[in-house]
Amino acid sequence: MMKYLLLPLVLFLFVSLNVSGQECTEATLLQKPGVWKEGMKGSVSGIPAAELDREKKVVASLHNMLKSKYTPMGVEADFNGSYGTPDADIPLNNYSYSIYFMNYYCEGNIIKTAHETSTTFSIDANSFDGRIYETPNENNSPDEGFYSIINMPVEKDGCFYFEKDVSLGFGTTGKSRNWLITIDGKLPYAYVTKKEFLEKQKNILSKAMPKSVESSKESLKMIEEDKTRKEAEYKNDPEKLERYLKNDYQYNKDRFEKDMVRTEQDYSNALTKIETLLKMPAGDLSQAAIVRKDPNDYLSYLFTTDNDAFGRVLIKPNPGYFNGKLSRSSPQFFLLNVTGNEKEAIAAKVITDIMKNFDFTALKNMLGK
Repeated sequence: MMKYLLLPLVLFLFVSLNVSGQECTEATLLQKPGVWKEGMKGSVSGIPAAELDREKKVVASLHNMLKSKYTPMGVEADFNGSYGTPDADIPLNNYSYSIYFMNYYCEGNIIKTAHETSTTFSIDANSFDGRIYETPNENNSPDEGFYSIINMPVEKDGCFYFEKDVSLGFGTTGKSRNWLITIDGKLPYAYVTKKEFLEKQKNILSKAMPKSVESSKESLKMIEEDKTRKEAEYKNDPEKLERYLKNDYQYNKDRFEKDMVRTEQDYSNALTKIETLLKMPAGDLSQAAIVRKDPNDYLSYLFTTDNDAFGRVLIKPNPGYFNGKLSRSSPQFFLLNVTGNEKEAIAAKVITDIMKNFDFTALKNMLGK
């Protein structure tokens, strides 16, 4: 009887020794089943209990949805929910579900787990890459006069998609892929038209011009005050006074007088450009404004396309998108992001596997609830 009991133990030890003795390679890591691991819990201070409970249920639903569709391979999938403190100036709460994929790696023939990663997945509720809930004021206005985003999402399979190249640290780069999942194919923000941008720039320059000119006037005033002091100081030394008047005084006076004339001319030219552009056909003026700084004119912008790496897509709030009758914690749009180095084998497999069967319809059905 003892002999038969020992047989499974011997077999177990034999299998274990074979596994532990197996060569560790990238290929074996890709085939190694991973695990789900709950990460650190973030702060939840300042969130009303009912709202927090609703947000946690949404995050739990997102996790269960992911877990039912995706099996980690070659990684430890560290997941967690994070919850933003409510902001009185923003009508909705923002919160998110994230996964950080910690690669397995070989140390000799021993498989270990990395402690950092550039391969991530997240679903943000009511939060977007851009300040979509507010309009700039005089205290926080960007030079363009409006807030902006880097890329204009394109509609793709019922969602809005955009991607960008990003730095992943340690000298490597990768892709950041984004899907904006919204209600009824609408956007939670609006695009600023070319006409709106030009009118805002005209207003900005008209206000800035006298201030810039005044700066030169103040400098000239200080130069004259300094001249009066020097005349008193050198009243008994006409040679020194003459050198001062000929060199320092005249040089600075000429410089700031030229600066004042040049500043007035620069602003006048920039305003003339705007007036000319405002005469474009109405159809052109109603197009979305994508702008870049004019490299040849510090006061002007050029209209460009979304393919321009230096272009900024100008946006403004779209209050008509949001349903004010819903709870602040109700998801009214989701932003899904997956980032990683797709040239690295394990990261590429993670990204492919997690997006292969992703259920966008399930996300859409969670909106507005």
